[in-house]
Amino acid sequence: GRHHCKRERASGFCYVNDIVLGILELNKTFSRVLYVDLDLHHGDGVQDAFLYSNKVMTLSFHHFDRGFYPNSGGIPVEGKGKGKGFSLNVPLMQGTTDSSFLQAFEEVMKFVWLSFEPQAVVVQCGSDGLAGDPYKVFNLTTDAFAGAIKSVLEWDIPTLVLGGGGYSSVNCARCWTRLTAIACGQDIAVSADIPDHKFYTEYVPACSMAIDKRLVPDENTPESIADTLNQIMLRPH
Repeated sequence: GRHHCKRERASGFCYVNDIVLGILELNKTFSRVLYVDLDLHHGDGVQDAFLYSNKVMTLSFHHFDRGFYPNSGGIPVEGKGKGKGFSLNVPLMQGTTDSSFLQAFEEVMKFVWLSFEPQAVVVQCGSDGLAGDPYKVFNLTTDAFAGAIKSVLEWDIPTLVLGGGGYSSVNCARCWTRLTAIACGQDIAVSADIPDHKFYTEYVPACSMAIDKRLVPDENTPESIADTLNQIMLRPH
C-alpha cells in the first residue's frame, strides 16, 4: 500500500507504487475500478496517477491540515479532463473517532456505489490513524477499519485489500490480523487474547486485540461531516 510514490520519484517512504501497478492490472479486466484509501495521510500518488482517468475513481479518507504531509487532499480536487469528477477526498479533523469516521465512510460509499458502479475495488488500510500511533492525530480503533472492510465486502465484487502506513508495530499487527480474518470470513473479537509467540512481550501489559482510545476531543461534528459530504455529493460527476 505505498500510496505516495510518484511516477518520477519516491515519496513519503514509498519507492514503488504497488497500488497503481495493481490497479493497472485490474483495468485489463475491469473498466471501472474504485480505489479507497483509509490511511491517515492523503493517497496523493494514486490520485495523481489516475487524475485524467474515468476508469478509476480514487477516494481518500484522511487528515487534512496546513503543513500536514503530503499537503494535499482538499475537497476541491476532482480530477481533470475525462477524469473530472473521479477524484474524491474526505478530509477529517483531529481526534476522529470510529463513529465520525464510519459516518463519513458509509454515506460516501453509498454515493460512490450508485454513481460509479465499480466492478472491482482496491482498499488501502493504512493504520496510522489508530489510537496509540505515534502521530496522535486520529483516535480510531480496529472497529473503524473492520466496519469499512465489512461494508466493502458486502458489495460482493473482486476486492484487493492492502496495508499502508502505521508506526506502532503492535497496533498494525492487531489491525491487519483482524482485517485478514474478516476477509477470510471470520472476525476476531477485540477481547481476544494475543496468542503466545516470540514477540509476545511487545504487547505487554495489554495482551489482547483491543486498542484503547485516547482521552482527546473529536473535532469533527455531525454538522461538519454533513457539510463535507454535501460538498462532495453536490459536485458534478
